Parts: sequence; C-alpha cells; structure tokens
Amino acid sequence: MKFTKRDMEMIEYLKDSETVDLISMSDYLEVSVKTLKNQLKELSKTMEEYGITIQFLSGNQVIVNGHDKFPDIMRMSIPRFEMEFERRVLLLLVLHDNFLIIQDIADKLLVSKSYAEKQLAAIMKKYPEDIQSQRHYGIRYAASQDKRRALFVKIMFPYLFGEDYELALRQFHQLHFPILGYFTVGQMRRAWEAVERVQKMEWFRFTDESMQQIYLYVLFLARHADSSNTEKPRIEGWGISKEPEYDGLYTWTRRMIQELSLPDSEEETQYLYILLLSLRKQKSAFQDQIYEKMQHPVSEILRKIYEKLRVDFRGDEELVQGLSGHLYTTVLRGDRMDVESDFYMIKSMKRQYPFGFEMAAIAADYIYDIYQLSMKEDDLVYLAIHFQAAIERMKDEMEKTKIVIVCHFGAAAAKIIRSKIERKISNVEIVGMYSLREFAMQSHVDCDCIVTTERILQTDCPVINISIALPEQEIRKIADYIRQIQINHLLEINLLEAVILHIDEKTMEGALTQMTRPLIEEGFVEEEYPESVMEREKISPTSLCHIAMPHGNPSLVHATKLVIGRMDKPVLWDDTKVCCAFLFAISADLLKEKPMLFSTFYRVLANPGVEEKIKKLQTEENLTDEVFRQKLFQILK
Repeated sequence: MKFTKRDMEMIEYLKDSETVDLISMSDYLEVSVKTLKNQLKELSKTMEEYGITIQFLSGNQVIVNGHDKFPDIMRMSIPRFEMEFERRVLLLLVLHDNFLIIQDIADKLLVSKSYAEKQLAAIMKKYPEDIQSQRHYGIRYAASQDKRRALFVKIMFPYLFGEDYELALRQFHQLHFPILGYFTVGQMRRAWEAVERVQKMEWFRFTDESMQQIYLYVLFLARHADSSNTEKPRIEGWGISKEPEYDGLYTWTRRMIQELSLPDSEEETQYLYILLLSLRKQKSAFQDQIYEKMQHPVSEILRKIYEKLRVDFRGDEELVQGLSGHLYTTVLRGDRMDVESDFYMIKSMKRQYPFGFEMAAIAADYIYDIYQLSMKEDDLVYLAIHFQAAIERMKDEMEKTKIVIVCHFGAAAAKIIRSKIERKISNVEIVGMYSLREFAMQSHVDCDCIVTTERILQTDCPVINISIALPEQEIRKIADYIRQIQINHLLEINLLEAVILHIDEKTMEGALTQMTRPLIEEGFVEEEYPESVMEREKISPTSLCHIAMPHGNPSLVHATKLVIGRMDKPVLWDDTKVCCAFLFAISADLLKEKPMLFSTFYRVLANPGVEEKIKKLQTEENLTDEVFRQKLFQILK
C-alpha cells in the first residue's frame, strides 16, 4: 500500500495525542469531519498492521492506542509515500541518455498522453536549464553527468531503507517506478560490495544515511560504466582534489574503481574520492587536521552564539570537535549532493530541541555569509543535535533544582531518599539533610523546595510531603513539582505581563510587523529587531500546528518582553494556519543569567496538547484579553 500526502498528515497529527478531537483535526487538515472520518477508517486498517488502533467515540472524538509503534510506522511510511509525477518523470529522464517522446513517457509511467503533455509543460518550465526539448525528437535531461547522478540519489534516497537495499529497490519497483528494468543484479551487487568495502575503511566512518547515498551513487556509476556513455563528471570547484593526509584513500579509491569495474578515469577517481570525503560523518583519523582547518569558522560561530544568546560554548571541546567535522564535510559537499528532507522528522526536532535549532540557525547564517552556501533543513537538524548535546551537558552543570530533605527517621533514611531522588530525577541537587529539630534551628535555607516526611508548619519554601518508602508515584510527584518550579517564574513574569494584541493582518509578514511595533515604540528593542525576526523565519519557520513562536536577535533586545498575537482569522505561516503567535523578545543579559529559559518556555508551548488547548481557547467568543491571559496561564501550568 502507498501512503498519500493526506495519510502522512493524519499520521503526523495523531502520533502525539491519545485523545483527538476530530473537529479540530478537520479544521487543521481543511476537510469536513465526515470526510476525515472516512479517511481515518481507511488509514486505521493499515495502522493496525503496525500495532496502532484508532477507536471512534461519540462526540467526534477518537482514542489512539499504541503510541510506542508510531516510530515504526513513521519510518516505514516514507518509502511508501506516493511518488509525485514530477519526480517519476525526472527519474525516467536521468535514466535515459537520449531523447524520449511524450508517448513513450506516458506509456512508461502508465498515464495518458494528454496528462503527460500537460504535466511536462510545467516541469520543463520549472527546469529550463536541465531539461532540453527538441522538435521531432522529444525531451531529455541535458545537465552534466555529476548533476544527473546527484538528482538520481536525491529522488531515490527517501525510498531506500533498512539493511537490505535490494529489498528496498524491489518494493520501490512494485509501488512507484519500474526501477529494476534499469539496473542489473550484477550492478546492484557491485554497489553493495562497495558499501561493504567502505564500511571497513580505516580513515573514517559513515552514518547509515551516508551509506545509503554511497550505495545509490555507486549503483549509478556501475550502470554508467556498463553503458556506451563516456561522459565524465565535472569536478571543477569541488573544493579539493586530493588532500595530503588522505593520499592512501585516493589510492584505495582507484583500486576499488578498477576491481568493481566502475568508470575508470582520473576524473572519475577524483569524483568518487571527493564523494567519500563529502559524505563522511564520523572521523576516526586526522581529526586534528580537520580541527585546524575549521578552527576559525567554528570559533566565529560560537562567538556569534554567545553574542546573540549569551551562551558560552567556547570551552566545550566535544562540541568544537563535532562541529569541526560536520561543517568541514558540509562545506566540502556544498550544494552538489542534495537529499530530500524528512519533513516530519524536522518538525519533531523543532519541537524537542528549540534552543539547539536556534543555534543551528545562527550557524547556518554564518556559513552562508562566509561560503555563500545555503544550508538545507537536514543540515540544520544535524547541527541542532550537536548544539543540543552541548546544552544538555550545560544543563547538568547549571540547571539543578536545589532540594532540602527533612526526615525524622535519621541520617540513613534521609540518604535513601536522597539516593532515590538523584537516581530518578535529573538536574537536582540535594543541598541539605536535616531532622525536624535541626531544620527549625536554621535561620535561612537556600533551596527551591523541601522534601519531607514531616509536617512542616513554619516555612515560606514550597513543601513536598512524602512517605519514608518514597514509592514511584511520589517520585513522579516530586519530578512534576520541580518542573513546575522551573517554569513558574518565567510564566508569572512574562506571561502575566505580556502584551496581547488582536492581529487583523492576513499574512505572516503583516502579523510580525504588527507584533513588533509596540516593542519598538516602548523601547524594548532596537529598530532593527523586526528585520531579525523576519530573517529568522526565512531560515526556518517557527510555526508548528496551530501556533508560531517567532523571535529575533537577543542582542537587539534592551528588556525582555513577550508579545502574544491573537489572530482574528488564522494566518498562513509557511504551510500552517496559525491562530496564536508568541513573540518572545528575550534579552542577551537574561539569556546569560538563565540560559535554559528559552528552551523551557518553547518546549512548554510546543507540546501538542497545549497547542490544541490554545487553539480552542482562541476560538472562544467574546473572550477578553485578561480572561484569555488567565486561562492561558492555567493551560501552561
């Protein structure tokens, strides 16, 4: 079975919630509730194969069971995603060196000639430099050999999965395109042998995604070698031809080409050599040389992150090493090896790692300025992972909640409680353990909360009462309370004092202009701040399902302020209709003082359940701003 675009949208919507309101879901997908129910019933049959069930209830509600299986269906749905006609045409053209007449294209893709003519007119208009049309001959793909190979890999990459690439190709052949008619078993075996050789190489390592790309590139090379086509790739401007520290790799590459009967020339050897260097992700040798080459750009990126976000990673050697390797291969690769972005994975990453993604956007901006290279969102994801790992390391050191334990059972019992808390809850620090009498004698205790087996009557500090056994439900109670402590101050100061605006603009740009205007008028931000907000949206839109969380350069903020935009009508924001926007203008000084404030605030808002409640709140009629503010506060608590 193929998954349609609507199937994917429904799966993405369902995966984060146990109970789903079909009216809200139908609004989001822009279909009637009746149509949505019919589509869901069809999809549910396939989802049951993966262990996911959808139970329809009265009142336009459904219950989704089997959330632990969603990663499986998300991973498997991409190769089954319905292939657009444009991509099928492009794949057909890159696999043919000569002209194809329209009737041949229609026959091979199983469509009518009239449909093919109509679609081809739009496709040729979209790719005027790559697709050539000639009267009486037809059309052909006329771009360079290296561009032809890169396009083949870009189209095929989302459909290659698992460890058995031949199995993936057979599924692709059955569902989407007769690919096995263009490659022999021998060519597929040669491509797989190349993968096995690359896996054993001594210089560096590759991720699974890189290995899949190598397989596809070599598969195309094997077919090219067996054809009569002698065209060679263009390697001018590829950054390097041979680096001294990789002389052994160049010889190894030449030998593999000869032993696997791949195209054998100096240009092809350099092409495959640079291909391997561009796709590597994990280095096992020569990291010092790479670090030296990338020392300046990495230092500049970390300096810009400090200037804008007041987070200092310059002493994080693990981050510096990771960024050096990743950026080196990214810059070397340039825009020559583009693969399809996993839209659903990227959206999930934005939800989970908003601060890391923000740092990735700063890095991408610098890379463009220095190398004139626009980074794809896939690259932003990898950068965000590097930064998020550094954030987590920083959190371990800086963002600990201080806890005091008061227990009358003695020191041994208090130590048991301490051990359980520290083992089960991250980012906490036990700053004291007292008996009730000892605690009463303290003039001041610096802590965020008190965990106690006693009834403490005289203290201004928050108290969590527990039993000496401290069962799991009490551990969860402590963890929930600690999370509450971490966000309460932020909510009280920024949410309860937020500027609330009714947005009557119909575009994202208009909405942002309206939301940033009071910040400038009241002196919260510099006049350049709105432009930085717009630039941030261009790099990667901040919209989720129903809300958006725009923000600009903290170095242009004098005083932190939250602006909440209540849309009179949903505003199209990238590919999302936004009913509420939260513009958090946070100053660099506050970020320096509380580096996790940004991430905490955005993660709370990005919760799908919270989004749904905000959407429902915004649709309530005759809701004053103050009532809206109080209800929103309760939602976020």
